[in-house]
Amino acid sequence: MKTTIRLVASCALLGLLASCGKKDNAEDTTATTETSPAATTEAPATTEAPAEAAATTTAPGATFDLSTVPVSSASLGAWPYLSGLKGYHTAYDSDSTGFDFDRAYVYDGKNLVAVEGRIVSRHFRPVDSEKPASELMQQRNYENLIKSLGGVKVSSGEVSEDAIKVVGEDEYEKHDTNISGPTDTYVIRQKDKEVWVQMQPSGSDYVLNVIEKAGMQQQAGVVNAADIKKN
Repeated sequence: MKTTIRLVASCALLGLLASCGKKDNAEDTTATTETSPAATTEAPATTEAPAEAAATTTAPGATFDLSTVPVSSASLGAWPYLSGLKGYHTAYDSDSTGFDFDRAYVYDGKNLVAVEGRIVSRHFRPVDSEKPASELMQQRNYENLIKSLGGVKVSSGEVSEDAIKVVGEDEYEKHDTNISGPTDTYVIRQKDKEVWVQMQPSGSDYVLNVIEKAGMQQQAGVVNAADIKKN
C-alpha cells in the first residue's frame, strides 16, 4: 500500500515538472517572437543613410533657367541686331568674324552653357583714340539697349576656373569668341528667337558678341551617278 502511494506521488511530481518545462519553453518562444519585429524594423534605418549620401553627391548644380525670362515682342532689327557705339568702328578685317553656324559658351554666373547657332564677334575701337568712351559708358549703353528690347542680364564678371574645367580648357578656348576677361552676358527671349549677347569692355576698346541659337542646315549629302557624269 505504501509502495503504491509513493508511485502515485512520484508520477504526480513528474507530471508537474513536465508541465513547468513546457510553460518555460512557451515563454521563451514568446519572448523570441516578440523581440524579432524590433530587429526587423531597425534594418531599413541602416539602408537609408547611404541612399541619402548618394543623393547629396550626385545632385547637379543649378543652371540659368531660360523659362524665367519674359518673352519679348520688340523688333530687333537686322542681324546682328546691335550696332557699335557712336564714334566706334571695326578698324580691321579681323575685328569682325562670323559664322552661319558655330558654338559659343556663355557664362550664367556658375556654369558655361553651350549655345549653337549663328555668331558674330566684333572688336570695336574708337575712331578718334583721343575721344574714347569710358568702360562704364560702354556697359551702360548696351545694358539700356538690351533691356529696352526685353532682354535680361544673366551674369557680370569673369568666368570661373571651375566652370572652364568642366567643359575643358581646349574646348573653351576653341569657342571662347574672343572673350578673355570680365564680361556682361545678356539674353533676349522671343517667341521664335533666343539671342545671347556678350559685352566685354577693355579700356577704350570693347568686344561685342551676338549669338542666335539655331540648328545647322545640312549641306553634305551622298553623290549620285548623275552628278558624277556632270563633273
